[in-house]
Amino acid sequence: MRLDTLDPTAPLDDLEPLRAAIGGARVVAIGETSHHVREYQLLRHRLLRFLVERMGFTAYAQESGFSEGLALAAWVAGGPGDFPADGLTYRFGNAPETRATFAWMRASGAVRYTGLDLPGDLASMLPALDRLDVFGKDLVDAVRELAARWAGPHTMPAFAAYLAMPQADRDAQTVLLAALSTHADALRPLHLRTVPAAQYETTRHELRLAVLLDQQLRAQARSAAGSVTHLAVNARDAAMAETARMLLARGERLVIGAANSHLARVPLPVAGLEIPTLGTHLAADLGDDLLVIALTTATGRIMTRRRSATAPEGAEFPPVDLEPPADGSIESLLATDAPVITDVRALSAARIRVLDTYQDLPVARAYDLVACLPAVTPTTR
Repeated sequence: MRLDTLDPTAPLDDLEPLRAAIGGARVVAIGETSHHVREYQLLRHRLLRFLVERMGFTAYAQESGFSEGLALAAWVAGGPGDFPADGLTYRFGNAPETRATFAWMRASGAVRYTGLDLPGDLASMLPALDRLDVFGKDLVDAVRELAARWAGPHTMPAFAAYLAMPQADRDAQTVLLAALSTHADALRPLHLRTVPAAQYETTRHELRLAVLLDQQLRAQARSAAGSVTHLAVNARDAAMAETARMLLARGERLVIGAANSHLARVPLPVAGLEIPTLGTHLAADLGDDLLVIALTTATGRIMTRRRSATAPEGAEFPPVDLEPPADGSIESLLATDAPVITDVRALSAARIRVLDTYQDLPVARAYDLVACLPAVTPTTR
């Protein structure tokens, strides 16, 4: 499929050939090789319009904090005020292309929004604790006191602070979250006397995501100490899959936006292990009712990630020019002078771009379709 344009406001007729590939899929997942790329945001917006306006999809969920996204969901549904940029984590709300997507969602009135991800840029569980007092204020206050010791605005320094905590305090945080979860579940009939079931479900899911963030930290700590088996405990992608399942249980027909690596239908090979992804979970649940569209590019300029001992985030994000497609990559097969979307399930490619390098995996098994753009540029971060 050769696309006429990336303009999200343009007519959608050139996307009609996608109809057969999408069929009755309950989930269409749209990826990207890296975040903060202008052209990926434009194409995802355009695909979302097509899926909502012509295919009847009802909800959009993004790789962004669930708790933070509640305010954005209310705004998309017509709530008062300006666009809540802090309703998206990882600075996604700073990009004008992203804001335009959500402005269209609000104006259309036809699509709901939910954040898929763990809270606080993986650097804090405090956003997920704000509404949990109903499950036991004393327990929540005790968790909050421990979580505040390591919480921060950036992931890597927060993890360093978590590692610096005494093991007894880390264990106490885990035990308290388990107790809080038991209270929430054991007292569910009483909670439902005072709050609607949907509100209980949302709050209970916030607690679940706090538990999974705690477990992600514990697994990372064990991995840092040399445990190979804990490297495969990808609680973050499991959490995003749980959010997606909750939305599907509500009857939504769902569009997901996330990085290609999260959406791969096959586990990612890392250090001789298989790391389950969001896409792996969904493929096991849905089979052919899941369609994964990876977004990539032949060339262009992106912001990559480099570790830095002096940057506040523990990393820097310099712009880099991408090299021409490498041999054996899906980009080397699809590169052209116009945007194209191709069914890759019969193609032989062993790698796909991720940031300014490549992820080695069987592309034909990992993704159903791949959209390859001629070139990309950074957006606002």
